[in-house]
Amino acid sequence: MTQPSAPTPRGTAARRAQRASNDSRTETVGSVPTGSARAPRTTRRQLDPDVLAALEEERDFLLDSLADLEREHDADDVDDADYESLKDAYTSRAADVLRAIADRHELIDASRTPRSWAHTFVTLALVGVLAVGAGWVVFRNAGTRAPGQGLTGDARQDSANLILQAQSATGQASAALQAGDGAKALKYFESAITAYDRALELSPANAEALTYRGWVLHTIAVNSEAAEAAQLDVQALDYLNRAIAVDPNYSDARVFRAILERNAKQFAAAKADLDAVDMNAIPQYMTNLIASVRTDVEAGLR
Repeated sequence: MTQPSAPTPRGTAARRAQRASNDSRTETVGSVPTGSARAPRTTRRQLDPDVLAALEEERDFLLDSLADLEREHDADDVDDADYESLKDAYTSRAADVLRAIADRHELIDASRTPRSWAHTFVTLALVGVLAVGAGWVVFRNAGTRAPGQGLTGDARQDSANLILQAQSATGQASAALQAGDGAKALKYFESAITAYDRALELSPANAEALTYRGWVLHTIAVNSEAAEAAQLDVQALDYLNRAIAVDPNYSDARVFRAILERNAKQFAAAKADLDAVDMNAIPQYMTNLIASVRTDVEAGLR
C-alpha cells in the first residue's frame, strides 16, 4: 500500500533543511561511478531494481519540490534569494538523477538484448524535463512572472511565461512515459503543444518555442505507429528547420535536428549540425547527449 506523503516543508528555513536532506539522498542513491571499466559488483548494483525504483522516487520528489517551491514563492513563504538558490539546486539534482536513471536503463538493455533505438529515444524524452531548468534562464531574462500567472500584454514576457508552462508540461509528460503511462503523457504533451503555439502566436520567430515544439512532436512520434510517426517527424523537422533559420547558433535546435538526421541515416547532415554547436556554450547534460549522437554519426559515416 502506498504510504502517505510527508507534509511539504514551509518557509525558507524548512526549504533549506529539505535541500540538505535531498542532497544526501541523491548522493547516496543517484551517484554513478566513472571510469572506463565498471566492477561487476557495481554493475549488479546498477541493475538492481530497488536502486532504479529509488532513483525514480527521487526524480518524482525533485519535480514535486520544484512545483511546491514555485507555489511557496508566490505565497511569500520563501524569499527571492533562497527561491533562486533552491530552484537551481533542485534543477541540478534532477539532472543528475535523470542521467543516472538513463544510465541504468541502458545497462539493463545491454544485459538483455541489442540496443533498442526506440527505448533510447524514450530516454531522450528526459531532455524535456531538463528543459524546465533551461526555461528558467529565458524566463528570468524576460521578466519575473511565475508560471501559471495571466498574460501581461508584454509579448516578450508573455511568450517566456508560455514557454515555461510548456516545458513544465513536457517534464510531466516525460515522467509519465517513464512510469509507463502513455495516455497521461500524451495529454501533457498536448498541453505543451498548445502553450508553444500560443507563444508562437505572440513571437513567431521565437527559436526556443519552435525548437521544443518540434521536439515534442518527435517525442510523440517515438511512441506512435510507424505511419503516424513518419508524419510527425516531418512536422518536427519543419519546426527545427524554422528555428535554425531564425537562430543558426541555437544549439538545442542543431542537436535535435542532428538526431532526426541520424535516425534517417543522413549522417553527413547530422555531422554538420553537430559541428555547428559551440561546445563551450552548452550545459553539461547536452554534452553527454551530443557525445552519444556523434558516436552514432561517426559510425554511420565509416
